[in-house]
Amino acid sequence: MSIPEVFFRETIDLNRYSNAVATEFQTTYNDVILTAARKLKRLNIRQAEAGAGVVIAPQTRKRLRAIIQQSKISLDMWSKETSKKMIKEIEGVAKVQTGFIENELKKVVKSGSVPINSVSVSEKYAKSFVTTDPTKTNIFTSKEFTVDDFKKYGSGTFELTARQGAIQTLPNGVTVEKAFRGIAENQKDALTRHIRQGVFSGESTQEIARRMIGKLEFGQKALSSRQKALAGGELTIAANHQIRTIVRTSVNQVQNQASQAVYAANSKVAPKYQYVATLDSRTSAVCRDLDGKTFAYNRGPTPPQHFNCRSTTVPVVDYEGLSKQKGFEGLKPPPVGKVVTRPSATGRVPQDMTYGEWLLKQDKKLQVKTLGSPKKVSYFKKLAKKEGSGQKAIKKLVRDDDSERSLKDLQRIYGKPTNIKPKPKPKAVVGTAKASDFVKSKPLKKLTEKELLTDLKKFREHEIKIQTARGVKNPYTGPIDFKINSLEQGLSIEKVIDKGSPMYNDYLFWKQGFNKRPTRVKNVKALKDRKDLVKGADGENLVLYRGVSNDNWNDQFKGIGKGGDNYYAGEGLYGNGTYAAARNFHGTKASLSKSTKNAIEIAEHYTQSNAFAPKLSVAEKQKRITAFGLKKDANFKTWKKGSSTKNLKNEHAYPDSDWYKQTFGKWEDETIAKAKKLTGYDIETVGEACTILGIDGYQVPLPLVDKLVEGGAELIHFDADYWVILNRSAIVVSDTVKL
Repeated sequence: MSIPEVFFRETIDLNRYSNAVATEFQTTYNDVILTAARKLKRLNIRQAEAGAGVVIAPQTRKRLRAIIQQSKISLDMWSKETSKKMIKEIEGVAKVQTGFIENELKKVVKSGSVPINSVSVSEKYAKSFVTTDPTKTNIFTSKEFTVDDFKKYGSGTFELTARQGAIQTLPNGVTVEKAFRGIAENQKDALTRHIRQGVFSGESTQEIARRMIGKLEFGQKALSSRQKALAGGELTIAANHQIRTIVRTSVNQVQNQASQAVYAANSKVAPKYQYVATLDSRTSAVCRDLDGKTFAYNRGPTPPQHFNCRSTTVPVVDYEGLSKQKGFEGLKPPPVGKVVTRPSATGRVPQDMTYGEWLLKQDKKLQVKTLGSPKKVSYFKKLAKKEGSGQKAIKKLVRDDDSERSLKDLQRIYGKPTNIKPKPKPKAVVGTAKASDFVKSKPLKKLTEKELLTDLKKFREHEIKIQTARGVKNPYTGPIDFKINSLEQGLSIEKVIDKGSPMYNDYLFWKQGFNKRPTRVKNVKALKDRKDLVKGADGENLVLYRGVSNDNWNDQFKGIGKGGDNYYAGEGLYGNGTYAAARNFHGTKASLSKSTKNAIEIAEHYTQSNAFAPKLSVAEKQKRITAFGLKKDANFKTWKKGSSTKNLKNEHAYPDSDWYKQTFGKWEDETIAKAKKLTGYDIETVGEACTILGIDGYQVPLPLVDKLVEGGAELIHFDADYWVILNRSAIVVSDTVKL
């Protein structure tokens, strides 16, 4: 879908608006400092003979204290009044933005007469946005939204509520009100310190005042917010920059939160949105990388990603899906005329040009200004040639925590730019997979306590990054900190950890690299067409199905969203890992249809939390099911033909069965013993043992399954296998469970 030009114009207009608001707030702040400076100039501080210091008359001291005290009162009043004014501005922006998005959606679906839901703005939304600390109120703290969050009292009625306002803070976790109050408090201290130091160092009041205010004058509105900051003195420069940053970031937050609210209210019309960054040299590394990417609603990042973020999002209208619905058959996409464009710092460019492709076409001077040095530009160009894409090269310049890689990082990873060679043309692979890294697993070595200490410190950084990405304000790493502190005190690992083992899933998956996101394809047909996946005995690719009782867990397994960089494996009867069902690995062509149906039924059972939960629709169940295949060059443990077909009338792969005790149970014990011997630590489950030994996953033939039925559950047999997945990069997942 082409993006209407008005979206780009509106973003530019909102940036101008935020600058105007910032200018007003800066002016009222500067006037407080200017008032103090003017009063100072009227004082006459008598200089004594050389060496005798500065002589200040008692009356003058009293007037100095009065100037400082009155300035402090004025700064407090400025903070309170500015917060009140910001509430009004926020309310106005929210109403303008919701109305703007609603009108634009109406325009793009006008041909099909598709109704568009409105989003009202609660009277308490803006006040809550500015003043409410989410850590001190009983609200959810995620920055993502669901349709239910915006529903009120009936179909088609939605509201941007006080709760939605309360979950928003500035990128450093501070509310707008607290940020303004912080400026006032900091400047009260700075004012006192500035005057006292100036007086006792022998400066005249004229000199002190000049250093305070620079070239600023009373009520100076002719200057822009940026010019005000640059023209100021020691007591205005930093504060003016901070005011500008707070206002611009807040307006961007409201703009995008309001947009997301309207998308939520019209999720059938716009189920996805596109991230749009600004094409100039000031755009941050994370926004360069996100530019042009499309995300399912509530499944991806939204601006602001940082202070002064200028990025926005635009709706992606589902014309094809809507046109198939009854009553909307006449809906058609807008006609494609001339080439649609978007603005950039160097003129208009094609709308589908991403940041990386734009930067690649710019002159070296602008590239250096953007990336910071000629050497980084060399890496960028070489990586673009290697990857075949400027945008892929931009991704390589960004760390996992979204910060920009330093020149030292690039040198460590790639050596000299000349070492980067273009990739050989890949052989044709059927399917629509995006390129991804497959982590080849290998047995872990035994660690010394010094090596373990180094590991745990790195693992702690990883945990903080992951929790922060999930929206946790104060990441908790208590158990890891305890181990680190104990080891630093010289305690042996056996005294630090229960049963003497640090080997548990989260740490092991991080150590092995199993957190890597899996390859994704569009649908099950793409899975079946691939040439690099494990096949069953019937010669067709083995497709596994995993069901969960929460949509977010499904996305997490696929590696979607901010939490997608961490793989949370569950606990189960057959060892820690992620469980999925597939048709009988050794099943014949004749049993294919039935056993695949059985595997899907197993997955469906797990989409509901219990037998008494409300029944889900087919579409709701499919949203909670992942279909995926296994990469054939990965290390999977499978069983010989025959072990999957014995004793079907009795319990088969259940802990009390003969097969379990004689075959699977024996393998579990042997595997755990090998892992214990390798690491020197006690290992609790076969899943952890397999991860240590470099096994990517394993098959459990025809287990006994708990089927949810009315009134409880019953144990039944299905003609399907369980698979326990450990290495997420060893699989290829489908975006849907449909062909």
